[in-house]
Amino acid sequence: MIPIIIPRANHPISRKNIDEEALKVLYRLHHHGFLAYLVGGSVRDLLLEKVPKDFDVATNAHPHEINSLFKNSRIIGRRFRLVQVFFKGRKIVEVSTFRSHSEFEETQTEGGEILRTDSFGTPEEDAFRRDITINGLFYDIADFSIIDYVGGTSDLERKVIRTIGNPDERFEQDPVRMIRVIRHAARTGFPIEEQTYQAILRYREEIKKCSPSRLRDEFLRELKEGVAKPSLTLMLQTGLLFSLFPDLDRALGERSLSEKKTRVFFLSLFDLADQLIKTGKLLSESILFALFLTPFLQAVTPLHPFLGKREKYLYWTQTIRWAVHQIFTPFAFPRGARETAYQILMAQSILKKAIQRGFIPKKMRMKKYFKEAVFLFGIEAQAKGEKVPRILRNAAPSDLLPWWPKEIKKRYRRFDR
Repeated sequence: MIPIIIPRANHPISRKNIDEEALKVLYRLHHHGFLAYLVGGSVRDLLLEKVPKDFDVATNAHPHEINSLFKNSRIIGRRFRLVQVFFKGRKIVEVSTFRSHSEFEETQTEGGEILRTDSFGTPEEDAFRRDITINGLFYDIADFSIIDYVGGTSDLERKVIRTIGNPDERFEQDPVRMIRVIRHAARTGFPIEEQTYQAILRYREEIKKCSPSRLRDEFLRELKEGVAKPSLTLMLQTGLLFSLFPDLDRALGERSLSEKKTRVFFLSLFDLADQLIKTGKLLSESILFALFLTPFLQAVTPLHPFLGKREKYLYWTQTIRWAVHQIFTPFAFPRGARETAYQILMAQSILKKAIQRGFIPKKMRMKKYFKEAVFLFGIEAQAKGEKVPRILRNAAPSDLLPWWPKEIKKRYRRFDR
């Protein structure tokens, strides 16, 4: 296939916007006679005039050849090997050899043996193995041109997310691509092309066939990158969230009597989390897990009015423990993070009692998870439009309220009285 070649004069990518370390890698490969392309999300972001998070390089040099060119490098990966080149300041540029197939299209086994092995390919084959068109573009350091085999430049102009090739075939080969399509739609704000969207509706249940570790890694990226709200919105609309977490249907699906209210609360929590992440606040996996479960727990645990305090406490404890285990364990989420999430959620009832009494016991303040418990209480209050109790704000504001940056404080200043 003959690609579309866009010369330097016809696109906005300038070398001054590419990291110096990535340029060093590209030029060294080029000067040693290898093809050297900037690939993937970095090309997309540069064309959108955004600052890429990282820069990946693809080449026709094999891993051992790349490794020999860079003393500050190492080969990683058992089957699909790539090279990490290290620079000062903990910067890493990942260099891969052009591949003919996706890694996860080639993991079929028979009798415990791998049927197909790591295979290198051409630039064209490498472009077609990628997930979506706008991530299938190459920037050639040899003449500073853009190479487009997959129609990515036209989709960037149209502002649409589309799979490379037939979406049914692509999702059948690797269902995790559905999560990636949604993530890129959330990142860019672009709509998903209709055929691709309909294919997600048809193949969403196929996601259950993927390995738990892959689903864990992909889903955590949804929550950690500051676009959780639009991503989760699309996962709810397509039903992919319920294919991943069937139990959530009880609170967020049509089975729930408070579906709309619970969805609004759920998305409000992650809207606030996104704002915090974009200001540079790092949210732990424990907090993200607790945020994720809070609307579910509140929707499925209406307590009987005649239960005593002890019975209510035991019921709440058992429900939280069940939810943490039932929803997260199948996807190999870290045990430590799950246990801390359980403690954070359990602490909410203790904090409510402390607010009623007018003081927080020292024993509670000394808990390792106390700050995160206060964080959850505060962000939940914001999502509901309630005031953050003074007793929590006065406990130790500088340590306990790092989630209250100026941007959010101004927007929600009515809570800070």
